[in-house]
Amino acid sequence: MRAIESVASRISGFIAMIGGLIIVLMMTQVSLDVAAKYILHKPIPSTLELVSAYYMVALVWLPLGAVTRDHEHLEVELFTQHLAPRKLAGVKVFGCVLGAVYAGILCFQGFEEALHQTEIGEVWETATFDIPVWGARWFFPLGTFLATVYLTLYAIDNFVFMSKGERILPDRSLKSAIETVVADADRAMGSPKSDDGAIGVGRGGGSAD
Repeated sequence: MRAIESVASRISGFIAMIGGLIIVLMMTQVSLDVAAKYILHKPIPSTLELVSAYYMVALVWLPLGAVTRDHEHLEVELFTQHLAPRKLAGVKVFGCVLGAVYAGILCFQGFEEALHQTEIGEVWETATFDIPVWGARWFFPLGTFLATVYLTLYAIDNFVFMSKGERILPDRSLKSAIETVVADADRAMGSPKSDDGAIGVGRGGGSAD
């Protein structure tokens, strides 16, 4: 399980990084388009179509695997915030299974549509030339596939935790990452010393007797 999760994590991280580069590319092209329009009176052709067909689609769907991996989806905890951890895991099993089924259906439908549009060579007509947009159709099934993988893995992880009280997958949430960095920094710095030279104890910095 950890090996599968590790591979999925690397793929999701790499694809999310591509999404980040696309943000930079979109910002650059839009900025140059505006500058060229008002300074040179000659905007970059088909900028709007490229933003609509490729950039925005990529920004929504490419990071989906990493977002699911890092537990960054919105969660409503009105009825679950006071549950015991193992009972909460049971609720999460239900949510993950439901989400995995839904994402899997979307992935399958998106794959069929992407395959069809690739076969016919889908294009968008513009005033100057035709833009092939069939490639952007693959962003959707790719993102939903990675989300399906992670929702399935987390369903299994929560089921094991609910049953045995132990996790089989690493916690990749942002909160866990921050806590790990802080703990590593504390270990690297060592225990702080008080003004009189005594070694402090714990985070409170109290001196040892």
